[in-house]
Amino acid sequence: MVVNGTVISKTDKRILVNIGGKADGVIEGDEVAEHSDIKKGIKIDVMITGSKVTEGTVPVSIKKAAEASVVNSQIPAIKSGEKFEAKIENVNSAGLTAYFGSWRVFVPAREIDDYYVRNLDQFKGQTLTLVATGFNDERREIVASRKLHLNADKVGKQEMFWHSIFVNKLVQGKIVRITNFGAFVEVDGVDCLVHNVESAHEKGKTARDMFEVGKTYDFRVLSVDRETGRVSLSHKKTIAHPFDEKSQDLDVGQEHEVEITKVFPFGALAKLSCGLEGMIHISEMSVRYVQSVNEIVKVGDKKNVIIIGIDDETRKIALSIKAFEEKDLPLE
Repeated sequence: MVVNGTVISKTDKRILVNIGGKADGVIEGDEVAEHSDIKKGIKIDVMITGSKVTEGTVPVSIKKAAEASVVNSQIPAIKSGEKFEAKIENVNSAGLTAYFGSWRVFVPAREIDDYYVRNLDQFKGQTLTLVATGFNDERREIVASRKLHLNADKVGKQEMFWHSIFVNKLVQGKIVRITNFGAFVEVDGVDCLVHNVESAHEKGKTARDMFEVGKTYDFRVLSVDRETGRVSLSHKKTIAHPFDEKSQDLDVGQEHEVEITKVFPFGALAKLSCGLEGMIHISEMSVRYVQSVNEIVKVGDKKNVIIIGIDDETRKIALSIKAFEEKDLPLE
C-alpha cells in the first residue's frame, strides 16, 4: 500500500515517517543514502512493505512507492481491457491475491482456469497474466481473471494453427487424454488425434504404452480436415523404424537360430536374435515335401535357418529351414 507521510526525523542510518497510524514508517539501508536530500517536515509517498511492528515502526520504501506510481499509470489501459501481470502473494479457498502497484488484485477461484482448480497453492509466488473484470477506485481494488487471458490466447493460437498447418508438418503436442483407440493431443490449442496404429512401429503397442498424459512429444501431420476441424497425427513417423536400424547387420546367406512365434497354413513367423521377425514359407520348411506346417514347427520351437531374402522397401525378411538342411547334404 502507498501512503503519503511526513518525515519526522532523519539520521545516517534511518528515516522516520509519520504515516498516520499507530506506528511510524521507517526507511533503512541503502535507501537512506539514496535520499540524502530529504529533510524533516517534508511530505513524501512511501509504500508499506511489511506488517510487523518493531519498536513502534513498520518498514516503508520510497523507491517501491515510485515504482508503484509508474505501475499505477497503467490503470487506465487496464480498465480498457489491456492485460497485465501480477505476482501472487496470498492464496485462500476463495482465490488468489496479488498487488499491482498500490492496487490490490483478487482473482476468484472460478476465474483461474476453464476447469476447477483443486490446488490453489501451486500459484503462490507465480507471476500470472490477467484481465481486469472489475474495479473499486475508492479502495484501489481490482477483480481479475486469468481464464479470460487463457481463452483469448487459445483462440489466437488456434487461428494461427489453422493458417499454418499442413500434411507432413512436424509439430509438438501435449497428451491430454488417452483412450482405447488412441490419444488426444493438444497442438497450439487444437485437439488432434493419434491412433494406436500411428503411436509406434512395433505391432501390438498402443498409445497407452507410448505416451503419458501431460507430456509433450513430436508428431507428423497425417491429414487435415478444416471443415470438420479434425487433424490426424503420427508419432511413429517421427522416429526411425526398428527394421532400418537392426537390418543393417543382416545379409542374405547368413545362418541364424530363430524362435517360431506364429504358425499359419502357408508358413511360420520366426524371431531372430536382433528382435526382427522373418517369414518361413511352407515351401522352405524342409528338403522333403511338407503337407502341413505343423509337421515341422510349432510356436516356441528353436530352428536353424538361412536368410534367403531381405526387402528393405516392404521391410520383410525371408528365411529358410530347407536351405540350412541342404548345406549339410552330401554332394551327389
